[in-house]
Amino acid sequence: MQSKTEKSQHFVSHPLLREESIEFRAYQNNICQSAIDKNTLVILPTALGKTIISLLVCANTLYNYKDNRVLIMAPTRPLVNQHMISFYSTLKILEDQVALLTGKINPTERRAVWNNSHIKLIFATPEVVKNDIEENRTSLRDFILLVFDEAHRAVKDYAYTFVANEYIKQSIHPVILALTASPGSQKQRIQEVCDNLFIEQVQYRSEEDYDVKSYINPIEVKWEWFDLPSEYQYIRTLLKSMLEEKLNWLIQRRLIANHPRWIFKRNLINVGEQIRYNLELTMEEQRGPLYLALSYQGSALSLMYCIELIESQGSHSLDTFLNRIESEGGKSHKSLLNDPRIKEIRTLLNKLSIEHPKFKYIVDILKTRYGCSGVLTQQSNSNIEEQSLPEDHLFHDSRALIFTQYRDTAKHIVEILSENGIRASRFVGQAKRQGDPGMKQDEQTNILESFREGEFDVLVATSIAEEGLDIPEVDLVIFYEPIPSEIRYIQRRGRTGRKTAGSVIILAAKDTIDERYLNASKRRVQKMKQVLSLVDAELKPANRSIIPPNPITDEEMQMLHSTIRRNDLRLRKEVETKILTSNDNITKASISNVSKYVNKSVQRKRQSLLTSEEERITGQFRRQVDRAARRIHSLLARTGKSGLNFDYVCDNIGLDNQVATEALQQLEKLKRIEWIDDDTVALIDNLKKSPGKIYDVYVEKIIQGRAIVTVDGKWHARLNHYDYEGPRDLLKKGNEFKGIGELYSSQGVLSLRIRQIA
Repeated sequence: MQSKTEKSQHFVSHPLLREESIEFRAYQNNICQSAIDKNTLVILPTALGKTIISLLVCANTLYNYKDNRVLIMAPTRPLVNQHMISFYSTLKILEDQVALLTGKINPTERRAVWNNSHIKLIFATPEVVKNDIEENRTSLRDFILLVFDEAHRAVKDYAYTFVANEYIKQSIHPVILALTASPGSQKQRIQEVCDNLFIEQVQYRSEEDYDVKSYINPIEVKWEWFDLPSEYQYIRTLLKSMLEEKLNWLIQRRLIANHPRWIFKRNLINVGEQIRYNLELTMEEQRGPLYLALSYQGSALSLMYCIELIESQGSHSLDTFLNRIESEGGKSHKSLLNDPRIKEIRTLLNKLSIEHPKFKYIVDILKTRYGCSGVLTQQSNSNIEEQSLPEDHLFHDSRALIFTQYRDTAKHIVEILSENGIRASRFVGQAKRQGDPGMKQDEQTNILESFREGEFDVLVATSIAEEGLDIPEVDLVIFYEPIPSEIRYIQRRGRTGRKTAGSVIILAAKDTIDERYLNASKRRVQKMKQVLSLVDAELKPANRSIIPPNPITDEEMQMLHSTIRRNDLRLRKEVETKILTSNDNITKASISNVSKYVNKSVQRKRQSLLTSEEERITGQFRRQVDRAARRIHSLLARTGKSGLNFDYVCDNIGLDNQVATEALQQLEKLKRIEWIDDDTVALIDNLKKSPGKIYDVYVEKIIQGRAIVTVDGKWHARLNHYDYEGPRDLLKKGNEFKGIGELYSSQGVLSLRIRQIA
């Protein structure tokens, strides 16, 4: 049995890391040490621990620079949330020191987070950071480290480029950590990523590197080749004859130069862009030929897509696509669908009962793996009685992940697997696609959790599962089709072989686009390795001021440890008590056999507290701003056109400057106030703009939902809450004010509507 000292040597030791939370790996430690004070691009295949490296760098930074902050960015909300949970679960940090910022949180609440210096670790999407910088809701000068996850996106006008540029301008000691599984294979693209993120060094590792080999599990990669059925080949022949006609038409008019055999999708896209550009420069009466050319170009693109579908995906996907473009209409689609050859193809598809041979292979291999019922020999851990089973039996199920380019194919794979008794579920992105509403974030989370818990065995996913998301461990990955992108190839491949040996199977149809894509991805992976060394040699050091470390003191660390230990014990006791009271047959002895279950429950509880703390910070600030806006409006209503000094407003109402500023901005957006000069604010004079008369109003009494008022000293009227657009504190018994509005009768009762306080 290992001693505590021997066991601890296998884990990273750091004051801000929870004990035995991160396994020690030499290559991660080496990369971390080199990235502490240099702008670094870390390139690691999926599953080699990019997140761990960012976590180690963050822990070191937060410990040594206690007065500064760290910002971690990722392209999507689910990924940002995943990072926050991962960091919070591993670091010794309090709930109120962590915050999440996405587009779902309104700007007022985001400002509260940015301005709260007690929050040391902020997780955000790059668009939110960019917007808040542009709107002066935040500055990056207090941030000592910025982390850019999925850094290969830092090209052209993506938000990462703007944020990095502003960070370099604003911070006196900027440090950037950029992470990706692959930045691409083109030197120009890699150089652009490095330039946009001000990279000083590239740290690249692969499974073959000497300091990585001992930490990885073998991944067997094999290719399965299939012959297209004769029916598919006939459909492809018809489609190719149509495509060749369209391409020859474009070639004859010198819109494209290549031979039809060497014209690809990118060539057609470029032609389309050129035609649209020419349309803008041409007079309306001379545009006819260009519109015709655009129709041919669009039809050619659609036909290329149809050929790809029948070759690589199958008859179902092609049939679905043709039905979809018929329902959409459009001149080019109508012309295409009216061609006798397309009509013949649609007739064949309706009669065709042969699936693509890839489907049979998938069903056969998964039936062998899971049995005809699709249920593994391991039982589900869904009920409490099973929690006393051995840990290996409870938590290690065999799972498979199937990648496909297209949602239609993913849906059809799930249908076929389900028909054959194999438990499978689809996993797609949030965006709506023609006729497909996509999956909301909550749905995605639930699907992954069900997969993790073993409720089904096969996840069929599109590209959403390639990048970043915490997909549960699988020991088999199937590519339904090859992909030409080396970035996506590496990401897909890295989904297996994390804890145990894994297998990757790539399905490809002979003499089709599959073959071309497969060869392209192989070439690009090799090319990427060569290009990275060239780019790294050309990088230059960045200019930054040296600031001395200001580490957390021993006394502060002791207080932090005590607080976290106390919170953890309280949560564990709460979870164990809940299990004991809800299950009479569970004893304390049996709880030790399901420690992972308890740990998971504690983890979920901590995550819910994190969400509650985030709501407390942002919700409390929002309520303060709303109250302040009402009080300021009421104060200005009594003052009149002369207005009030900003400092007087703050002092009179007792407001914090930050709250007052936000409240005034809110009133300004609502067009209730205006700045007379730099320091004086007043209500906007809308007397001429607002419809209605000016009435003298006296409040007689207040009852629930309305007030009884005297109007112009003559009439008694009802003032309902929904008819009153003014400061609420004016509606007090005995108050008098002038209001712009109208009198009206409602069910025989005289009522007053006030649109504005005069």
